[in-house]
Amino acid sequence: MFKRNDYIVAVAAILFGIFILLQSAQLEEQVKVSIDPAGPTALPNLMAFIIIAMGIVHLAGAYYANKVTEKGQSRSFSDFVSQYKAVAYVSIISIAYAFLMDIIGYIILTPLLIGSLLWVVQVRDLKRIVRVSTLMTGILFIVFRFGLQVKLPLGLLDFFLG
Repeated sequence: MFKRNDYIVAVAAILFGIFILLQSAQLEEQVKVSIDPAGPTALPNLMAFIIIAMGIVHLAGAYYANKVTEKGQSRSFSDFVSQYKAVAYVSIISIAYAFLMDIIGYIILTPLLIGSLLWVVQVRDLKRIVRVSTLMTGILFIVFRFGLQVKLPLGLLDFFLG
């Protein structure tokens, strides 16, 4: 049932990776001086190759998965929804996190993100969720703020910590 969609997604990913490679080649011609030792196109090229590889893996997986399943077998809509419900929840949570980051701030929002993601993946022990989310937020904040010198958005706490 979803065979055609799998192929479309795989080919779209491969074409998108090729598009990124072509755009980064034009970028390299425009940039005369770069302080990056790898050059201005290193990260875009790396990401393009990763996207192309994911497209190829998706294409091969769709081909072999559809070859293995029986011809008369099809999935119902309720099976599809139950299978991809976690993906939808993670997507919605991540989009909300990105939109609210500047307003609420990293320190308040990240434990909520980690906690909600743990809940989505069926971790139901609240003590563990609180412990893991606060510990990971603290570690990541220290690494980014002091180790990498990245100024994370503090949002509501900017008055106190800014």
